[in-house]
Amino acid sequence: MFGDEQAKEDGLEETAMSNLLFKTAASLCVLVLLAHELLGAPMVLPPLSEAGVDEEVILLHHFSWHVGSVSVIAMAVMFFLASQRPQNHVLAVIAAGMSAGFCLLAFGLAVFVSGAMWGTPAPYFWSLIAILGGAGVVSSKSHNGPKLGGK
Repeated sequence: MFGDEQAKEDGLEETAMSNLLFKTAASLCVLVLLAHELLGAPMVLPPLSEAGVDEEVILLHHFSWHVGSVSVIAMAVMFFLASQRPQNHVLAVIAAGMSAGFCLLAFGLAVFVSGAMWGTPAPYFWSLIAILGGAGVVSSKSHNGPKLGGK
């Protein structure tokens, strides 16, 4: 009996930890979104419009900028939903994968295209969000993953 109670208590602790990690990752996604839209857009879009590039380039940049925003909203929602119900664990796996992809993109651009990327928040925030989301996935996996032997 004691072993079953201890296993249940351990599962609750794992769930609480993963929920905290998912909620923290979701909160950081919202913070990144706000910074992206409220601080980043005014720094990037006006100079681009004044640079004399073709209108198609500017429109594609606007489109890509907002695709990024929608993706960040989706990640925040997935992390939050994963924190609410263990059955939503797969959403955290997807969001953690997306944030790891954003992290790799930021690092790749910084290393292979321009070191100027290190002067932006992207490599740092996406690393942190990927680590938090990944840690949440790992900490919840033993509790929410498939049971061995069908039990």
